[in-house]
Amino acid sequence: HRPKDSVRSVAFSNRNRGGGQEKDDDKTSSEVSRTMYNKQASNWIRTKPRCLSDFTGRPVVFSMLEPHIKDKDPTILDVGCGEGYCARKVLEMGAAKVIGCDISAEMIKSAVETSKGDQRCSFYTSPCSELLSGLKDHISTSGSEFEINSSIDIAMAVFLFNYLTSDDMGNCIKQIYTALKPGGIFVFSVPHPSMIFCHDEESIFRLESKGKGYFSSTDEKILGHISTIDGEKLNIMSVHKTLNNYIKAINEAGFKIIDIQEAGVTEEHMKLHPEFFDTVKDRPL
Repeated sequence: HRPKDSVRSVAFSNRNRGGGQEKDDDKTSSEVSRTMYNKQASNWIRTKPRCLSDFTGRPVVFSMLEPHIKDKDPTILDVGCGEGYCARKVLEMGAAKVIGCDISAEMIKSAVETSKGDQRCSFYTSPCSELLSGLKDHISTSGSEFEINSSIDIAMAVFLFNYLTSDDMGNCIKQIYTALKPGGIFVFSVPHPSMIFCHDEESIFRLESKGKGYFSSTDEKILGHISTIDGEKLNIMSVHKTLNNYIKAINEAGFKIIDIQEAGVTEEHMKLHPEFFDTVKDRPL
């Protein structure tokens, strides 16, 4: 097969669903994510930008996807789809079909309900470690004429990998490579690795990472919080990884990197809501 191109949106913003902070040290990242978002799924249904990364990171992903969607009617796999915010957006942009998966059954329930019977999208519950087997089961039960490795044009994973360890991320990326047709495109976003140094208590996005090292904290679950534009403060978690961790996983899966972009606060953001964005301006998100 021809190499599949990986459009990598590297730096960006955080996955900003909320959840109560728990004693998570003894839990796997997947267990923490499943519990957090099963509890909070209904809070994240939205039809317009609300969270910080809805304004910063996600638009970068959409801009990178646009030339591969416009007038091409692609089928898209949305890995870690949450309540379907990005799936609905790419359908608006012109995607012919979107298949979304998420570890949280409640998030998938919200995605199905919010899609309001739109036949262009379907969703299934699965951890990333079982992405392909879950996809196969979903296809067989839906009765669609769909084949892995020949039907999916684009895959996206929007603020998913900051919830996985390096090994789990590498396994997931390899499964995405297998799912894509030859020449397919993969776009993903993650918090900028340097966010580990952003722990200003007044910031609308911060991690409890004071004193933690960039390399020595690899795969450590770090709690934090993020604020919404309407003033709500949400608890988050990020499994820290270095830039090299991401590049290594991409290369080992067989992808070719064709673009990397960093997201941050723009002049337009500051004009829109200067009080909200001021504490994270001029920072890579």
